[in-house]
Amino acid sequence: MSADRNSDGASEEKVRILVVDDRPDKLLAYEVMLAELNQKIVCANSGKEALRSLLQHDFAAIILDVNMPVMDGFETAALIRQRPRSETTPIIFVSAINDTLNHISRGYSLGAVDYILSPVVPEILRTKIAVFVDLFKKTEQVKRQAEAHARFVQEQNARAEAERANLAKDQFLATLSHELRTPLTPVLTSVLALENEKELPGNVRESLQMIRRNIELEARLIDDLLDLTRISKGKVQLSFEIVNAHALLRNALEICDAEIEQKHLAFHLDLAAEKVRLKADPARIQQIFWNLIKNAVKFTPEGGELSVRTANDSPEKLTVEISDTGRGIDPESLPKIFDAFEQGKRPQPGGLGLGLAISKALIEAHKGVITAQSPGRDKGSKFTAIFPITTEIESEAIPVVATGPRERQSMRVLLVEDHEDTNRALTNLLRRRGYYVQPAENILAALNLAAKEQFDVLISDIGLPDGSGVDLMQTLQSGRPRLLGIALSGFAMEDDIRRSYEAGFRHHLVKPVDVKELDSLMQQA
Repeated sequence: MSADRNSDGASEEKVRILVVDDRPDKLLAYEVMLAELNQKIVCANSGKEALRSLLQHDFAAIILDVNMPVMDGFETAALIRQRPRSETTPIIFVSAINDTLNHISRGYSLGAVDYILSPVVPEILRTKIAVFVDLFKKTEQVKRQAEAHARFVQEQNARAEAERANLAKDQFLATLSHELRTPLTPVLTSVLALENEKELPGNVRESLQMIRRNIELEARLIDDLLDLTRISKGKVQLSFEIVNAHALLRNALEICDAEIEQKHLAFHLDLAAEKVRLKADPARIQQIFWNLIKNAVKFTPEGGELSVRTANDSPEKLTVEISDTGRGIDPESLPKIFDAFEQGKRPQPGGLGLGLAISKALIEAHKGVITAQSPGRDKGSKFTAIFPITTEIESEAIPVVATGPRERQSMRVLLVEDHEDTNRALTNLLRRRGYYVQPAENILAALNLAAKEQFDVLISDIGLPDGSGVDLMQTLQSGRPRLLGIALSGFAMEDDIRRSYEAGFRHHLVKPVDVKELDSLMQQA
């Protein structure tokens, strides 16, 4: 039976040496001889026992007695060499029989590295074994280094693959962003044009304002849904101002009114909070409220109940609670409910499971917190958002001496936009504001127009059918250094904006375009 000797606390730094002999006294003698090497000596009293040890461990060297009953050393060596992990393990045969040619020849034919006759000289044996121990350690070190290098290469390849996947994702999101934003521009532009009609009935004007708010909110949702990575990294852009939380909450409720009525939900509104002024981004706060209300409506069955409550549970905090009697959240899903793409095992058509993740990131960006509670499946849920209130007031405009209205600048505008509806809507609206506008749908048409007449402003889409608006800007600016360039695009990634500025565009507006902002930028120039 094998025995693992000389093991102690530092055994993990030692290597194993297998000694095989059927005589216990000789096993003890080998242990004494090899003790100075300070390695782990494993003793086996038969070939069978030696093979069992080799199945469990690797050895730096094997000292193998030739003459053993049942299975002699040569037979044992032959079986050892059949095992892939031990086929190169050094074997030193030891024999008391001086049948030199036959035994030595047979031993070397079985892969032995040495053949020693008894009695064994301890110094010689230790020296030979020490060489194999050192060789084993160095071989193991090389193996570890090779494995570490292989892991490093694998990690590098995985990182490179992840970077390629991220780049592909960014390119996909940029294209998707462009495709989703572009149709919103003519709608928003047309709504703004209708809002400016003086004879418009009041109820129609209110409806148009609601349409405009929803289009603007949809554009903001596209920003967030297509750039969740930026939000998760805390890089979301916020435009802080003093806002009334109740007003934003009512706007969000107005957007969800139709769905609440359609599902015949019993709706309870309790705006009990008195301190409701926040220093926040109004569009983002409204988006948070809309996400939470929309989520409650979506997961509440027809005829259920929906409650919205505000309170000042502490003097410096505004608490907004949105509760429902809907499907609820399983206990195991509750800790993950704010993770992206997590819907708490509540699959529902029309949702990606991003709303709560976005809301949590936005609330935390406003130094607030959000929590979720639910007794369980089909027992409803409650989401509580807490915001710090502000005591700041909006700064009043400093009175200035009236100098009369500033005279509007009449400018010659080259508008390049391949989306037909957007081109037509922007052209009409800018002409109404007194601009001379020449529309083009591609770079070739724009260059032909620029060759015939001078323009003060270039308003150009970035993605055009025959090239890029960046190339167009660089071409036109080379001959007209004072040309005001305004990029107009559905591409809103950081690299897109940077390339616009590098090409000479002074401004980069993301679709859908705020015509008032566009007009202001041109007049300021």
